[in-house]
Amino acid sequence: MTKIYAMIENMQRDDWKDVRAIYGEGLATGLAAFTLSPPKWPEWNRDHLPFGRLVARDDSGNVVGWGALSLVPDT
Repeated sequence: MTKIYAMIENMQRDDWKDVRAIYGEGLATGLAAFTLSPPKWPEWNRDHLPFGRLVARDDSGNVVGWGALSLVPDT
């Protein structure tokens, strides 16, 4: 069994291509959200808080996961 170690880091603008690809893989399952394709950078950037944007990198530096905070209505 191969072990993959991940380092959690702050997301950088240059990570968006990889984050968007992972996002798209999740959406393709039909279980992740009510949308069919990931947004483009301007929309995603507008809808997520400027802090709490994280990526997980494998030991080669590749983005293998991500998480980000966004506001939700308090209703």
